[in-house]
Amino acid sequence: MEKLNKKRGSVTVLVMLLFVTLVSMILTFVAVSKETALKSAVGELGLVWVNSILGEYDLNLQNRYGIFGFYGMEGEVAGKLDHYARESFTDKKYVDYGGCRCSLYEYSLANTDMMKKQIVTLGRLAAAEKLLEPDDGIVPAEGADYGTIRNRAILRHLPSAGSKRSVTISGAAYLLKSSASVKDAVKKGTDRYFENSYLFSYYKDRMDSRGLGRTFFHNEIEYVINGRPDDSTNERLTMLKLIGVREVMNLAFIIRDPKLSGETLAAAELMTPGPAAPVTQKLIQAAWALAESRNDYLLLINGGRVPVMKDADSWAIDLQSIVGRSPKKGDEKDLKKKAAYVDTHNRSGDTYEDYLGFLAYAMDEEVKVLRMMDLMQINMKYCYYEDFELRDYSAGLKAVFSVNGDDHEVEKEYQPE
Repeated sequence: MEKLNKKRGSVTVLVMLLFVTLVSMILTFVAVSKETALKSAVGELGLVWVNSILGEYDLNLQNRYGIFGFYGMEGEVAGKLDHYARESFTDKKYVDYGGCRCSLYEYSLANTDMMKKQIVTLGRLAAAEKLLEPDDGIVPAEGADYGTIRNRAILRHLPSAGSKRSVTISGAAYLLKSSASVKDAVKKGTDRYFENSYLFSYYKDRMDSRGLGRTFFHNEIEYVINGRPDDSTNERLTMLKLIGVREVMNLAFIIRDPKLSGETLAAAELMTPGPAAPVTQKLIQAAWALAESRNDYLLLINGGRVPVMKDADSWAIDLQSIVGRSPKKGDEKDLKKKAAYVDTHNRSGDTYEDYLGFLAYAMDEEVKVLRMMDLMQINMKYCYYEDFELRDYSAGLKAVFSVNGDDHEVEKEYQPE
């Protein structure tokens, strides 16, 4: 009997231990379930609150540039989120809400990485011809004044302020040497390619206003390439870049073509017989290439086409017209007046805008995005709000809600689809 009682006692203890363990497991499961449910609830509610903030995006910025961003400083955004949270958690006995904080820095539209994401996405849509046309019904804000945009303080606070890099003639010409056309040099499917697609959808150039309505600059793509605060300077600098690139290509053709090379040698031997002839030949070749390049530019701005590498049919300037007169510094001023030019009626090759797109493709990528941001900011100031600053707008946010002593993070950014 004693043994039986001991055995029963052991079983009783074992059952009690099992019972205590089971209860503990149940309580733990309930606690974990509550915590999981609470975490899920905070995450879902937090996303609703964050989406509410994102839904306050600026309609003018979105309609004009396709860019989504909401206005607000971290403190006031956190205040809105805190209000939403307190409204939701009031009278919830199982919730001890400890407040909210948020971060906007990495989502600011002044951040080139954030802006580039939207630009590339919109560029993909533009390349696929799925992009909605920009709003062309822009009416400048009452009292808008051209002079205010050139105010030094405003220029100092442009996104690209301090960024001087652009595109080098040697770098651009190098990309062209292995390309059959300017368009071939622009590699499809790259971020740079889609940035160009966006650029030529939302910005003007001297040849095409694209129905974009009134803007502060007319030569906007030329501004992106050169970054100067007036149309005439950007036009002149673009001209010099195009002539410079064409000069490299035209000189290569003269040297390589037996007929043209022979003509320059014959002219050099007449002008400086003897050992000096080769040096003179190089000078003649350079002058001839420059003259042809200036003619190329005039063709382009008059709606003509210029192939990357010339042939006999597309070569315009004869040697006799430049022998005896070397091009002088300052001649470029005459080109701005659409001076007379030789038209070979060549219909193959690339247009002014093709070359413009190539220069934009070849330039420093970050500077290109920054200067597009400049124009957004300038035109938003000029057409809508005189105090507009991209740095005051964000395309996403990160919020942290303190609930029952734990931090619950919710993060969301907008990307066009």
